[in-house]
Amino acid sequence: MRRREFLMLAGAGALVAARPLRGDHHVDSADPLVVDFDLQTLRGRYTSIEDFYIRNHFDTPMGPGDGLLQVQGEVKKPLKLALADLDRLSTENVGAVLECAGNGTGPRALASNGLWQGWRLADVVSMAQPTREGKFLHLMGRDGFARSVPLEGALANGMLATKLDHQLLRPHHGKPWRALFPGWYGMDSVKWLERIEVSREPLPAVGNTYLKLSSTPSGQIERAPLPPIQVKSIMTFPTAGAVLKPGAVQVAGVAWSGVAPVAKVDVSADGGQTWQQAKLDPGARYEWALWRCSLTLVKRGVVELACRATDASGNAQPSTRDATRIDGYVNNLIEHVRCLVV
Repeated sequence: MRRREFLMLAGAGALVAARPLRGDHHVDSADPLVVDFDLQTLRGRYTSIEDFYIRNHFDTPMGPGDGLLQVQGEVKKPLKLALADLDRLSTENVGAVLECAGNGTGPRALASNGLWQGWRLADVVSMAQPTREGKFLHLMGRDGFARSVPLEGALANGMLATKLDHQLLRPHHGKPWRALFPGWYGMDSVKWLERIEVSREPLPAVGNTYLKLSSTPSGQIERAPLPPIQVKSIMTFPTAGAVLKPGAVQVAGVAWSGVAPVAKVDVSADGGQTWQQAKLDPGARYEWALWRCSLTLVKRGVVELACRATDASGNAQPSTRDATRIDGYVNNLIEHVRCLVV
C-alpha cells in the first residue's frame, strides 16, 4: 500500500482495527501512526505536506473538537481562545526542520523541512498575562499527549502553527494548530494543542521516555533532558547499492542543526579516511542546507562514501556513539553509503 492511499484510508476512518503495518516505502506503523519521509525523493528545499513525516503517540483525534485553545495556570487572565481571537494577532512564516528524537541515519527519515505559518507563541501566551511564578509551559494535546517545556525558551521562538506548505494543517499533522519549536526535537511540538498551562514545575517524567540515559562507572543511570537537534547530514544521491561508473560522480544531500547554522559538509570516497568539502546551499536559520560535491572514483569494486556535517559552533557528527549512552535517541552518526563501481 502506498503512503497516500494509506493516509486517505486512515483519515476516512476505514482502518477499523489499528495494528502494526509495514508499508512498501513509508508507513512504519499504524498504531500509533508513524510515517517516514524518503529524503531521496526531495525536490527543492521544502518537504510537501503530502510527504511530511508523521510521528503520532496516540490515535489521531477525530472531528474538529471545540475549536478552543485554553491558556491557564499561573496567569492573571485565564483564556479560552477561538480562531477569531487568534486571528487578531500578527502571523509569521518560519522555515524549519522538524525531526523526531528517535530518528536514525539514512534517507528514510523521521525528519522533514517545512515552511510553517502561525502566530508567535509569546503573543498567544502573553494575552493571559503569565505571573512571575510561571517557569514552564505544559502543552496538552487533544490526543492525550503532553509535554513540559521551559517557558523562557519556548517563548523565545516558539510558534502556534496553523499552516504547513502554504496549506492548513491536515488531521495527522495537528489540525487546527500545533506547537512548533524550531531547533528542538519534535516531541515538544505538541499536535492538536488544546490547553497551555503555565506552571511553576514541569510535568513528571513518564518512565525514561525522551530522556538522555547514561550509565556511570558505578553502575548508576543518569537521566537528563535531550539536547537541541544535533548536527546531521544525509546523502540523498547516490543511494546505497547504486552501480556507478568510474570517473566523476555528483554526490548530494541535506544537512541541519538546531544548535547553530551548518558551516560545512565534508564528503569522503574512502570510508572517512580522507575528506573533501562540499558546496553548501544554506537555507534560513532552522532549515536544512542543501549540499553537493563532485568526487572522482578511480578504483572498481565496492566504494564506501560518507558525509559529515559541522555547524557554526564547531559541533561535528561523531563517527561512533557515546559508549555510556543506553537510550536510543539523538542518533547523528556519520552516514556511510556503500556503492559498486564497475
